[in-house]
Amino acid sequence: MAAPPSSEKFRTRINASYFKHIFPIPFSEDILPSSLFLKHHHYLVVDLETQNLVQDVGGWGHIDKLKISVACAFDSKTQKMLTFRENEIGALNDLCEERLVVGYNIRGFDLIILQAYGLDLSKVDAFDLMYDLQALTRQKFLKLEVVAQATLGTGKSADGLMAVEWWKKGEIDKIIQYCQQDVEVTKDIFEYGRKNGHVKLKRVDGDVEVKVNWN
Repeated sequence: MAAPPSSEKFRTRINASYFKHIFPIPFSEDILPSSLFLKHHHYLVVDLETQNLVQDVGGWGHIDKLKISVACAFDSKTQKMLTFRENEIGALNDLCEERLVVGYNIRGFDLIILQAYGLDLSKVDAFDLMYDLQALTRQKFLKLEVVAQATLGTGKSADGLMAVEWWKKGEIDKIIQYCQQDVEVTKDIFEYGRKNGHVKLKRVDGDVEVKVNWN
């Protein structure tokens, strides 16, 4: 079997969509998934919770100011769930530069906030499940719950609004538990798609199957 390409020689295969937006690095639908998965042996499923709500910082154009309460990640290399407090985000950023970063709406949320904590996006390869499903279905902003309920038969235990309330009350353990559960759900959806070649979406008139190429 031929050895995998080195990082120096590897060339990512880009879809035309990359040249139609202003983001400095390609994400999801911009890159053929096989390119990312060929380049990276291990992945990091990331999710974070914030200290503030969007309306507290002046709207979606200022989410870089939300501030992180807790961030969690599953590392496929060690098979461990990791937790980071705000003063530990530098260690998470280092891992993000070493792995394929996987998440749900990380392109529009998590990575922007991590960038405010020093993450160099030019050094990050990321695969966003939500944006990939959006490209496949032409449906924008599919909720994680819609995918989790149909694919796994389970969903989220709370929401980001509750996480901010917990922060204000100093209930950090509740935030960690919620954040880890979100990571676990995202990881399970990702691994289900890799194993089965599809995921499912919850619909009122019956679940629908979406073919994916996450290997």
